[in-house]
Amino acid sequence: MKHLTATALALMTLPLAASAETAEEREARCAAQGDIMAKAAEMRLERRSEKRAKAELAETVDEQMKTSVPLLVGYVYTLSRKDLKGVDVRANFVEQCTGAVID
Repeated sequence: MKHLTATALALMTLPLAASAETAEEREARCAAQGDIMAKAAEMRLERRSEKRAKAELAETVDEQMKTSVPLLVGYVYTLSRKDLKGVDVRANFVEQCTGAVID
């Protein structure tokens, strides 16, 4: 899980092109991406394939989050299942995402 912090900072700006966002927009984006991370972690723990997880999540997320799915899921699948057990992936991601200030 120690890798989640660094990667969260890198991945949290994925759906943003070059536009600024308000604090409320950031919180909403971070929450949506946190949901993707949590669902991907569940699928990883259930031993579902990465390809299947990406496909299933891409079908269920909002249109603006679809571009985040392959990268977020891909990251989760680089972690061992042991690192994901007993960890609140969503909360960790959202904390890092909303706490980072990018100018």
